[in-house]
Amino acid sequence: MQPPPAVIDGARVLEYAIVDPSVRYTGRLHLYHGDTRVGPVPRLAIGQNPDMKELLLLHCDEHWNVLGAQIWNAPGQGTVTSVDEVKARAENYYAGISAKWRPLAL
Repeated sequence: MQPPPAVIDGARVLEYAIVDPSVRYTGRLHLYHGDTRVGPVPRLAIGQNPDMKELLLLHCDEHWNVLGAQIWNAPGQGTVTSVDEVKARAENYYAGISAKWRPLAL
């Protein structure tokens, strides 16, 4: 399977994961792209925009096109700047994904 490009939608990819049959989508994710709810996806990537300290969880199709993105920077809440914290949050949506993360080799 093809790893992602180094940059997806302007975000530098730090790590990525392929969702395979050993990973279970939990349905806990409430992410929308416009009016459409983003359901299970085959690829996830952790990225960072160059002008932001927060990290993104990119929900991608099999060609690394972004179907939805999460950023945790709501007022009054702490920002997510740790790759490990993004991975822990992703595990809530995709049980078993923790073992699938790989650093992007450049």
